[in-house]
Amino acid sequence: MYYNTDTMQYIQQLHHYVQQQDKKIQQLTDIIQELRADVDRIKSQPVTNIERIEYKFDQLKVEQLDGTLNIGLNPTDPEQIDHFDVQQKGLNVNGVQQQLRDQLLKQCSQDVNQFLNKDCVGYIQQAEKQFGLSLDDPHRKHIIEDIRKQIDSRIQYYINSQPLAEQDSLLKKKQEILSKVKQDVENSIQHFLQHFPKDTK
Repeated sequence: MYYNTDTMQYIQQLHHYVQQQDKKIQQLTDIIQELRADVDRIKSQPVTNIERIEYKFDQLKVEQLDGTLNIGLNPTDPEQIDHFDVQQKGLNVNGVQQQLRDQLLKQCSQDVNQFLNKDCVGYIQQAEKQFGLSLDDPHRKHIIEDIRKQIDSRIQYYINSQPLAEQDSLLKKKQEILSKVKQDVENSIQHFLQHFPKDTK
């Protein structure tokens, strides 16, 4: 059978194309085999399964309350407020601002201490009912006094976290700070009693 030049050239090109496709198919087949081997190796490796970790606080027995009830602070760094540096925040504390801050601290401290003296016991008792606890008066007093030691530092933290100007309303600033500090106190009491052993009276 006779083929002309064009036909022969086409057949050669077709043959070359088929060879290239065959080579690609072989490469893809090799890659698939490697991937299967990797999947099989991963499947054969032991799997570490971490179950849920639960702490049984009700198995603890508390003889007395010691330590510090950290209100809204990082327990690992209780000194963080004492070392609060206003200059690092970029605030220029001049004489007027310092005077305003001192007035705010004094007024807020008086109001928060009044809250601790009158209303805090009732809030603790409500939280006790919520968590099925019944503390005696010395325990409640210990909680309140522990919070009282930290109040001025907490108030100072909120005062320092915002600049003050002479035209600012001290009453409005005081109400904002009191609201935050009282919320911190209530949150700390909730957190403390939530993890308090229920069989401790």
